[in-house]
Amino acid sequence: MMKWLLPIVLVCLFASCSNNAEQQKAVENQNITTDTAAYYKRYDGTIAGQPVVLHLVKNSRLLTATYYYTKQGKPIDLYFMADSGIANGYLADEPTEQLDAQQQPQWKVVITGNTITGKWISADKQKTHEINLQEAYPAGSYQLTAWERNETIKLRTDKEEPAATCSYMLLRLKDKTNKDNVAFFDKLLLNEIVNDTTHKTIEESVEASIMAYGNGYKEEMKGEPDSNIGSWMNYASSSEMKVVMNDNDWIVFEMSSYGYTGGAHGNYGVSYMNIDMQQKRVWKMEDILLVDTTALQTLLEAEARKYYNMSANAKLEDNYLTDKILPNGNVFITHTGIAFVYNPYEIASYAQGIISLYIPYSKLQALLQPAFKQRMGL
Repeated sequence: MMKWLLPIVLVCLFASCSNNAEQQKAVENQNITTDTAAYYKRYDGTIAGQPVVLHLVKNSRLLTATYYYTKQGKPIDLYFMADSGIANGYLADEPTEQLDAQQQPQWKVVITGNTITGKWISADKQKTHEINLQEAYPAGSYQLTAWERNETIKLRTDKEEPAATCSYMLLRLKDKTNKDNVAFFDKLLLNEIVNDTTHKTIEESVEASIMAYGNGYKEEMKGEPDSNIGSWMNYASSSEMKVVMNDNDWIVFEMSSYGYTGGAHGNYGVSYMNIDMQQKRVWKMEDILLVDTTALQTLLEAEARKYYNMSANAKLEDNYLTDKILPNGNVFITHTGIAFVYNPYEIASYAQGIISLYIPYSKLQALLQPAFKQRMGL
């Protein structure tokens, strides 16, 4: 598990498992007006009459969502930008199955109160379908609250730049009445995510982390003459959480972070937590699967070829940095399958972004651990 909240771990806020870093940058500065505070909302509804579930997260920079068709289960990421011509209107391009596709499906919606309504428009603009979503938390799902903390540490108190910016957006249980759930969840955030055994609360831990990051930044820049000081010395560290699944007493989180310390670009990546609120535990790859590397390699490489529309005989090195793709432990579950996620440079270049290879349970039956099959009802 990536200990992602420590700023020294330089992995990215501006990426998702579907390689949307550039899209996320493009919408980051849009004026998000649905609410002033950060929040999470879960929606049920339909697109073209097909049942879907959507998880919406807002922070001070972005309005993002992950949704899936309940029959299929594979998550699809959305990054909303304001539609200036419509009150509470938003647009989002939907990623395509094929990486080299020239056009993308689009959402054109209105987000008001507890509803999302509008149109899904096909990539070729020839088809439109109704989107009708309603905020809902059925039994086995959890209301979450978003907590955001942003800080700017100036190198010189009399100048706006250079500076180091540090930001966090965490999701926590909203219902505080179930003390066991709250204690389990908060301890999990501290131990598994923040990797902090010193402080008692998330707030204390984040403040200490920001202070350490700021002190480290100033120490690194110490001794620089004023003639060298400029905006090129700006640093950044960002960390946030989003929801992949929130049903049947499962909460599956994506944790993404970004770090920039000079140079051509920052570094980024994501990791996942499959939280079982029923059994009060986190399921990792070895809990879910019998890790038969050979069998998994065959499945993963087939998906990797599909991702780039490669023939079965094509060499992986034609599109990847490796001649074989092995499981790396960075996985998340849905109710229909498992995604194996690879951060930049693991199997592909920085420019290719994050690669997510999704394998349905139907192809993994022989490898699923009995306890996991029982928990999922497979």
